[in-house]
Amino acid sequence: MILVFDPNPALERVALVEQFVSGEAQKPMRVSTHAGGAGLRAAHAARQHGADVLALGFAGGHLGSLLRECLDRQDIPHVLTPIAAGTRGDFLLLDRERGVVTEVPEQAPAFDAGEAERLLAALERHLPHAALLILADAQPEGGDRDLFARAHELARRAGVPVWADLRGEAMEAAIDGGAWLLRTNLKNFQRRTERSLQYDSAILAEARGIVAGGVRHFCVTLGEDGMLLISEEGAWRIAPPVVSHYNPTGSGETLVGAGAARYEQEADLLQALRYGCAAAAASVAHDAPGQAAPGEVRVLLPRTTVERIA
Repeated sequence: MILVFDPNPALERVALVEQFVSGEAQKPMRVSTHAGGAGLRAAHAARQHGADVLALGFAGGHLGSLLRECLDRQDIPHVLTPIAAGTRGDFLLLDRERGVVTEVPEQAPAFDAGEAERLLAALERHLPHAALLILADAQPEGGDRDLFARAHELARRAGVPVWADLRGEAMEAAIDGGAWLLRTNLKNFQRRTERSLQYDSAILAEARGIVAGGVRHFCVTLGEDGMLLISEEGAWRIAPPVVSHYNPTGSGETLVGAGAARYEQEADLLQALRYGCAAAAASVAHDAPGQAAPGEVRVLLPRTTVERIA
């Protein structure tokens, strides 16, 4: 089983318009509602690709009730810890013609010490049954460092490898804890290093410092250019095929979720991440972040390449 720990899920509302015109009323072609946030996007992708999944996080208020309904509809098993504050919403406006996404995420709800303890207790209760733990949070400011550090420590004690998909202070907690795998995108990595990362050589130099510090496998996703994987064993570029797209939102989380599902099945990390890259490429043609059917991935996988680099 794959556990997914995301304290900050969201109820996502997605509207697709043919062409956005500023200042004019927009008539959407489609509107849909989904369980969202980084962790639930990854959980949805893992579930689509055959994994047993359990999602853990906070939920509160009316949107929290709707979030539970969406999780049931999407067939994602979940244990959500109630909080007094309301679950956040996340609105995405997709411009089909230009391939531009406008995301309007609400601020993460506050939680108190007692609510945090109950969430961590739920995690500890389910860890003995887990093959791996995904720690995820999409907050630009990086979430609650202490909460993620404690979750990572619980996983370490239980002998469960951690796949971290984090930003900011939460990512620092994963680095300090020696995550088995850490994924970030180039923009977030650039923000952390405060150096130019225009070339692969610069990315690899910074990434090797993180690997030397204890992170076993470090992944930097590069949008349409795929990803770099750096570990003590070497470095690789995984490149997906060129595809038509209008919604890249959540492609990184799709990569993590689908890759984790494949890794649980086959225990070959390089091929699992190759599969995840193909799933991410498939997801960009869908309204809902995290959507990539296995049949679509099978079509794209032969054109998803792996190259060892110096």
